[in-house]
Parts: sequence; C-alpha cells; structure tokens
Amino acid sequence: MSKPQVWTWEPNSNSGKPLFALCQKGVEFDYHYVNMTDFEHHSPEYLARNPAGTLPTMEHDGKVFTESTPVCEYIDAAWPDQGPRMVPPDPRERYRMREIGRRITRHAAALSVLGWHNFVGPMARSKTQEERDRIIARIPTKERRIAWQTAMSATFTETQLAEARAAVGRGVMEMEELLTQNPFLAGPAYTIADLDAFANFYSLPMTVPEYANKEKAPRYIDWLIRIYNMPGTMEAFGLARSLARRAFTLKAELEAGRQPVQVTLAEVQRQDAEAKGGGASR
Repeated sequence: MSKPQVWTWEPNSNSGKPLFALCQKGVEFDYHYVNMTDFEHHSPEYLARNPAGTLPTMEHDGKVFTESTPVCEYIDAAWPDQGPRMVPPDPRERYRMREIGRRITRHAAALSVLGWHNFVGPMARSKTQEERDRIIARIPTKERRIAWQTAMSATFTETQLAEARAAVGRGVMEMEELLTQNPFLAGPAYTIADLDAFANFYSLPMTVPEYANKEKAPRYIDWLIRIYNMPGTMEAFGLARSLARRAFTLKAELEAGRQPVQVTLAEVQRQDAEAKGGGASR
C-alpha cells in the first residue's frame, strides 16, 4: 500500500480533518501545504489535481479524495489495525455517528462568519485589487467566483456578528448536552463525529469565550482537553504554519484552568510570513 499524499491548508476546519485522522491513526503520509490565504488552492497546479479547487485533497493508491469527512472514513477503513477505530461496526451506532456529526457541524457556517471577520477577510483585503482580480479570475466555477468575490469585499454588521456568535454558542450547548451521558459525542468511544466537531470547534474558548467556558460548558471543555491529549492530535497541530498554531496556547491554557485569549490578526500574519520563508512537507 502506498503512502497517502495530502494537499491541504492548516489543521483547521475541513482542511484539517484528514490530518487529524492520519495522525491519530498513526499513518505515515506526505503533507503538501496549500496556503489558502494566498489562494493557492486556485492555482493551476492545484486545480490539475482537484478541479473544484476545494480543500483538502488526498491521493492514495491512485484514487483522489476531496470530501473531508468521507475521506476520514476511508482512512479508518484502509488502516483498520492502526490507532483507534473511528467508525463503529454496528450500523445503528454508525448512523448515530453520522447524524450527530452532521447536526453539530451545521453550526460551522456561523463560525465561518467569525473566522472570516477576524482573520481570512482582512488578510484577503490586504491584497491589491489587481491581485484580487487575478485570484478571482482563476476560480474554476462561476458560483465559487461569485461567492469568493462577495466574501472578499464583505464586511459584517455588529448584528450579523452577534447572531453568528449566538449560533455558535447554541452549538456549544448542543455538544454540552450530548456529553452529559458519554465522554464523546456519539457514545462511549471516540468517532469521526468527534473528529469532525473538534476540527471545526477546537478554538471556541478563544472565539466565543462567553459560551465556551468552564462555567457554562464544563463537559465541552473536558472533551476538548481529552481530544487534545489523544495520541496524534498535537502532531497534527505541529504541521500548522499560522492560524492553527494557536492550538498550543489553547491546550496549555485549558489544562491550567485558564480562559484562553484570542490570538491577534497580526500574530497570524507574522507566523504566515515566517512560514513563507521556508518549511518542507511532512
């Protein structure tokens, strides 16, 4: 069996899911960093591999995978004897894993509003209009060109941001409720429902501290710490070059019983600039 090849951005949100799955399973792979904030996923080289221009992309034994959650199920099935089993063998438990995973990750759309407002949007708008026009022009589909063009120029009102924070907060409370009976979201064992949710929501104590805190959501905080300490999790975060480096601060602060403070845009941009000066694929 060949070594998987992964082209993706940070271990963050959809981009990070195959990185967490491979690292937690203990599978060796080659990691090819694709800088989303420079829109490298719309470069001709990347589009030749994934014409949709989405992240992530994984190649293994001649097959290309571009859907972030199904690829994690593939990883679990392709290496059944390595690391934890992430997909339950019982069909009813498997259904529950998928249903809960989809239910929780629907809150990721609201989180994207906050992420774009805090980080990605300002980084995109820092480029010249000529650079932005060139980036938009090479996006492969009309729908995605319109979406990215709108996103690049969009700003959010305080009302929209407050609504997004409240929607993410509801996601925290939903996870808190699920964790009242079991240590993981879909039952007593770690599954892809947890991986999916963790990839999206590992940083909520920084992003929405008014909801994601030890007083309001103690089980959610304990769940975060539990997954941060799973074999492979911090190895995946060690691949980060900018935004997801915050995970090291998050883990240390949560374990010390402190509420993490949001990293600044300037800090993310500094790390991003340092990463552009070097760094090899895993």
